[in-house]
Amino acid sequence: MVRCEFSAGGGGAAVLFRVLGPVEIDGTDAVSYIRADKPRALLALLLVKANTWVAVGEIIDTVWAGKTPPVSAERNIGTYIWQLRRALPPLGADGQRIESRSKAYRIRVDAGELDSDRLQALLAAGDEALAARDAARALKHLESAQSLWRGAPYEGLVTDGHQPEVVRLAELHWSVRERLADALIGTSRFADAIALCKSLTAEDPLRETNWVRLLVAYRDAGRRADALATYQKARSALVDELGTEPGPELRALQQQLLADVPEEQPQAAKPEGPGPDAYVRTVLDAAAALNGQHAAAAHHWFTTRHVEFTTAISQLLAADEVSNAWLLTTALHQFIESGGDVPGWAPLVAEVAAATSAAKDWYGELITRNVLGIAHTRSGRVHDARGEFTAALAIASVHGDGDAEGTVLVNLALAEASAGARQQAAEYLRRALRLLPDSQTAGEARAALAELGEPENPARSPVAS
Repeated sequence: MVRCEFSAGGGGAAVLFRVLGPVEIDGTDAVSYIRADKPRALLALLLVKANTWVAVGEIIDTVWAGKTPPVSAERNIGTYIWQLRRALPPLGADGQRIESRSKAYRIRVDAGELDSDRLQALLAAGDEALAARDAARALKHLESAQSLWRGAPYEGLVTDGHQPEVVRLAELHWSVRERLADALIGTSRFADAIALCKSLTAEDPLRETNWVRLLVAYRDAGRRADALATYQKARSALVDELGTEPGPELRALQQQLLADVPEEQPQAAKPEGPGPDAYVRTVLDAAAALNGQHAAAAHHWFTTRHVEFTTAISQLLAADEVSNAWLLTTALHQFIESGGDVPGWAPLVAEVAAATSAAKDWYGELITRNVLGIAHTRSGRVHDARGEFTAALAIASVHGDGDAEGTVLVNLALAEASAGARQQAAEYLRRALRLLPDSQTAGEARAALAELGEPENPARSPVAS
């Protein structure tokens, strides 16, 4: 077997020691399995404590675990060390892979030479890719990590005193499989995701996050009935074993599934039964997930169904369901802010804004005019954006909504900055800070000022005498 090159955060070293299963030495052209039990146990112990000195007494306790060591035990250890040195490639200028001093030995291992190092680095790379909503890149890292796992770490050769390391690696493997499920969902490989999640929930039915993953995989695969049946299995496991009901994330998914309508029905945008309120809550919950643990899956869900939602907005307007129309608009706006695209977006938002105005729904009009201003800014129509933001500011001012006014001012400033009006943008940002000195919006305003190179509190010009 060719040595695996370590490429994810391991400094370029190649995997040499395989401990995620039977302890093996991965040489340049073949994998060597040390057949004798005692040298293999010795190597496992040295690798558990890589680069640290291990006393001969501890080595004897491990190699002869549960048995009385012979009088010649210490001399035998020296023989096993000699055998291992012959099997291992040299390291460094002196070529000494295993070093010795009085009554102790240590093995020298570079970063990335342990497959457990590689597992951890690939998991970190997969996490980073998932956070960046790059499920395809995450999948590549996590499948590589999963391929390293071959069974119980260290093959059961280490004693109870070293079990914390074995437990740590087993937990890392759980994390790899859980993130792999997320990446499979994010890349629409639903059959593989379902199979993996079913395995995870069977192994540990009390690990609730994996029931959530399984429901999401079924839902996104269009298997609503299977998802609802799985919820009941999860609930039974949690109630029977722990005496507790499912947590809020699992319950929210169940409510979403109950409110939703199977995609094969032709009028999915206006479901019967639960009604438009439940339908809109479902979409708002999905929008909230765009910034959470299942962001990739939520983004995929919106990408495949956004035409349904724009149709739903038009149908809600036709039925005078104005509040639900603008709430659904805010959900699609969150999707666009997360990098999504909705064709014909600005004209649709303009329709919603007009409807809120006609219905005298001041808060809905404020929200939708702000959203419309952002849409115009994105398309370079700064003049139209100014008009929408100005209208939103007037509404916020009349109703004394300082939070909304500050938010709209920041968006107006960004529109002005995009048109090159730096001084005007800075003034709007300073106004927002006076309204909201300690909010999240204030942090965004300060960051925008810094990007413009403008001070928060410009020095006043001296008054002429």
